[in-house]
Amino acid sequence: MESPNAHMHVAWKGRFRPVGARPHPTLDLLRRSVAARLVHAPRFRQRLATTPGALAEPVWVDDELFRIEHHVRALSGDDEALPRARFDELADLALSEPLERHRALWRVHLAPRLDDGTVGVLMQIHHAMVDGQSAVELALLLLDVGADPDVPDELPDWRPTPAPSPARLAVEALADTGVESLRSARAVARAAASPRTAGRIADTLRRTALTLSEDVLRPAPSSYVNTDIGPRRTLVHHTAALPPLLEAKRRLGVTLNDLCLAAVAGALRELALRAGRPAERLKVMVPVSRRSAQDAADLGNRISFVFVDLPVDLARAADRVAAVHAATTRFKRDGRAAGGEALMGALGALPEPLRDRAAKLAASPRMYNLVVSNVPGPRVPVHLLGCELLEAAPVIPLSDGHALSIGIFSHRDVITFGAYADPTALPEAAELPSALAASLLAVEALGRPRLVRPARRRPLVTAPVPRRVRA
Repeated sequence: MESPNAHMHVAWKGRFRPVGARPHPTLDLLRRSVAARLVHAPRFRQRLATTPGALAEPVWVDDELFRIEHHVRALSGDDEALPRARFDELADLALSEPLERHRALWRVHLAPRLDDGTVGVLMQIHHAMVDGQSAVELALLLLDVGADPDVPDELPDWRPTPAPSPARLAVEALADTGVESLRSARAVARAAASPRTAGRIADTLRRTALTLSEDVLRPAPSSYVNTDIGPRRTLVHHTAALPPLLEAKRRLGVTLNDLCLAAVAGALRELALRAGRPAERLKVMVPVSRRSAQDAADLGNRISFVFVDLPVDLARAADRVAAVHAATTRFKRDGRAAGGEALMGALGALPEPLRDRAAKLAASPRMYNLVVSNVPGPRVPVHLLGCELLEAAPVIPLSDGHALSIGIFSHRDVITFGAYADPTALPEAAELPSALAASLLAVEALGRPRLVRPARRRPLVTAPVPRRVRA
């Protein structure tokens, strides 16, 4: 789905605060810290190798020219007090550039000292490496739970495995394709011989058919958020306290994700009304993690998708929450996430030309208006070289024809909504933080106990009321 105007990297932009009297991190210290941990994430030192004639998908090989300096970069000098606004501008510039395909597909940008005393960090990772949840796991691999960093003076020795020759790549690709086909055929044969497995297949087919009818074949409405986009990007965000939302979740009997989607609906409604546009329902794609506890830290993508009608047309926050909760309850009951997972697996089994067309159709404005992705983070403090994470705004990549995506990241006692947009195609995205702030307050208010006025009691003894006498 990547194109010159649609860069398929996930990312996060965060701010950290030095703990106690600890110094601000330096670029050299961060490079040594990251390099020391790459032994736990070999993919971070691998690049893509294309098979001759595109006989199969690209494969991962060690990057013989890997240098940490290519991937951990500075946005400002170690002692330069960079203004917050300038940090945001430089982060937007970095997000507007695609990751270099001939190198490992990740980058970290450091602003060692912002003018408010915090530290700015931007991390980009290609979606071919991670989904949102595994991106969080990888970020934690580079961070610490404790405030005392452990950076070795000497880095472990690493020697790349030589990349296979083009001829070997072609042979291995053909062999892998044959093995995969044989494995699939055997799996089908075993399934046919097992009544229990056949029952599961029938259930999966039912869920897949429901996903097709409810989600895939139902087109998204036309919207101003769906337009031609260019390569420029901007990331704006709003950070709020998490406890009021958790209290509203408890009192209303809904999920945190329900409240977040309702808040996004309210913000997009406000945005449309400010611009004089009709506030109409939107079809949003909500990625759903399919990771088990065993593969929580694995690289790659373990996601499915569901589609939700975002009630932008409803004026009351209570009605928006009720509509979203009804929609999410319905797709959970129907198991449509499992159906979406089966559909994505079927796309991967298609021949290359058909697969490319199907993938582009699946990511087109006909399928959905925008992505809203909620990625839960750690509930404990995390640190970067002795600095505690204050907030992190997530980046959900834009595919062609989509000018806006919204990512949500909760960490410790705060939650951050990140609006990622093409500022040329959608200039009003700059107003989303204020619209999100107002919408969140309306959602939080639903969870507060209502004040009930006590009934007025009649006095036990009443004095006679004097009658007026007209003179």
